[in-house]
Amino acid sequence: MPDPECHIRFDNNPYGVYLAGQILAGQVELRLTEVLNVVGVSLRLDGLTEIEWSEEIESAAGQPGRKTTRYYGQQTLLNSTSFLCGSSVGPVRDLAIGTHTYHFSCELPAHLPTSFEGYHARIRYTAKVSLHRTKARTDPIGQTSFTVLRHLNLNEHAAVLVLPTKSELTKVFCCGPCSSEPLYISAQIPRCGYIPGQTIVIKIDAVNRSRTRVIEFRIKLIQKLCYASQHPTVENRSDALVVAESRCSGVTSGEVVKHQQNLLIPALPPTYTDGSPVFSINYELEVEARVTGPNISPRLAMPITIGTIALEASMPKEKLKPLTKPSWDPFSSQHTDIIGTRIPLTNIARRSQAGLEDIPNGSSNVRLHYIVHRKSDEMCEEN
Repeated sequence: MPDPECHIRFDNNPYGVYLAGQILAGQVELRLTEVLNVVGVSLRLDGLTEIEWSEEIESAAGQPGRKTTRYYGQQTLLNSTSFLCGSSVGPVRDLAIGTHTYHFSCELPAHLPTSFEGYHARIRYTAKVSLHRTKARTDPIGQTSFTVLRHLNLNEHAAVLVLPTKSELTKVFCCGPCSSEPLYISAQIPRCGYIPGQTIVIKIDAVNRSRTRVIEFRIKLIQKLCYASQHPTVENRSDALVVAESRCSGVTSGEVVKHQQNLLIPALPPTYTDGSPVFSINYELEVEARVTGPNISPRLAMPITIGTIALEASMPKEKLKPLTKPSWDPFSSQHTDIIGTRIPLTNIARRSQAGLEDIPNGSSNVRLHYIVHRKSDEMCEEN
């Protein structure tokens, strides 16, 4: 006997997009060309987080070649079954030829995460109709997917997310007696919480007293996906995807530069770090200074939170004012507040006068630090 034609439709929601906590309602339509004997007709709503990746490892001693190991894990988010007709243990009933329509309604849990599709992870939600022909036989006859969106209200964490964030480093190229004068980079954003469609305003300040030229600055919004397998063993993996990028000119030897860059946030799933032992989503803003030669390009990173409801206390970008004179500036007489300009260091005091002579010459040539600005002609001191 052929399976009946089955259609699953959502009420007033042709694309099947729901917020976590909403009522999912619709109807199932069965079209029969023959009389159908069934115990019941059920509708099952499923939600599942799945992760999977493979790695090649060396085979055991004495065995040639390499071995591929598949790591995977999953978490059940939603598992709800309701009967549209009959039950799983009731008597057999006949469904007549024609069209049979059944209505359904279910409240989605408020904790459901946003749907996600990635290379190694996915969060999927499905509605599946099955025929229970006997107590031991169940045949699926129809399935459709729906999308869940979970709100992340940034105002619930406003005390932290509304604060500005600054990251800075000093880079000394080479080491020992061959060490160079320092390259100093500072990056700042006005707050840590954003929603898709908003613009991140990044202020970059750099003082280059080294002999190495910074070709350009690359500002990247990075989506960090973290996985934790359950089988065959517990293993962790993370992927970093660049989801938005902006570039600006660098800084040559003997220059000071100030840049202000805008980075538009594309449509992205919100930060997801709670409720899943196998999968999480984080975001990070990275500023990379691309340098010449074989040197490693220094990077600054600032974690940010992507939500769905914007911070009420955040100011529109057109009201943001340029930074005042930066507190790190060891050459205060040479700086202005003009954005995107270059200031040469031709007649600037030597490194000893800037209070930077204690930069280490050892193997570690990158150090995060903060510099306190002098009030008048006093020297800058490094904390």
